[in-house]
Amino acid sequence: MPDERTRALLWAGGFLIELARDKRLPVDIRRSAVVIARHFPTIEDVSTMAIFRHSSGLGIGLAPPSECPAWSEDLRYGPLRRSTRLSWPEE
Repeated sequence: MPDERTRALLWAGGFLIELARDKRLPVDIRRSAVVIARHFPTIEDVSTMAIFRHSSGLGIGLAPPSECPAWSEDLRYGPLRRSTRLSWPEE
């Protein structure tokens, strides 16, 4: 379902932030999270992709984040945004 795909993308982006900031994790895991987050769709990207949802069922098939309110409750640091700045983890 489109709303489930949108929610999964937003949760995954938020999870990358959590991984990158969790100092209990090994530095290589946190660095991987930072690298992946740089190329992962932001909430703004997801919103843009949802605009191109085609009525025939073709296309990406995402719902706008505003139509998926349940995602926000589970993201400790919020969704991944274009303005999100993750620092490079040091040992």
